[in-house]
Amino acid sequence: MPVLPSGLKVAIYKDHILPPDKNWFKAPENHFWYWTPAPENPPPFKPTDVWEATPVTAPIPETREEMMQFVRVVIGLPDGNMYWEGDFMNDFPFFRTLSQEDIDAWEAWKTQGDVGDFLDHGIAQCIEQYIANQQAQGYVVTKADGNGEYKQKEIIPPDPEFNKQ
Repeated sequence: MPVLPSGLKVAIYKDHILPPDKNWFKAPENHFWYWTPAPENPPPFKPTDVWEATPVTAPIPETREEMMQFVRVVIGLPDGNMYWEGDFMNDFPFFRTLSQEDIDAWEAWKTQGDVGDFLDHGIAQCIEQYIANQQAQGYVVTKADGNGEYKQKEIIPPDPEFNKQ
């Protein structure tokens, strides 16, 4: 996690990309699933915001540059927690203003080898998820909470015996 010259701590994050072993729904050809903010509550977000996400698919990125549009930039808080304002690696800083010195430090940090490895792993994760989901037949079970809102309770994997009948 870099600390920019101004003292701003930033990190990159891709846990909103569904894991390859998670049963979900089949994605279109050469697409993967990830969570994005619901249209009714778009970024920018504050550290205290609670926001809903919706699953969407996108073409599998083929290059590190393409992968950057799916990698979130999160901001470090003084208490050690992190939060997402809404920026991705390909457009950071979008929701905040940085000094030229901070921008130069960010751009230099993005070219480091471990950042490239992180992006390569992200591409591989998208491919693995696509392959795993080609046979997906699961369905989502939701349950109303005390406020009448529906939340995902579990994902039921396909029954391996179903196609043997």
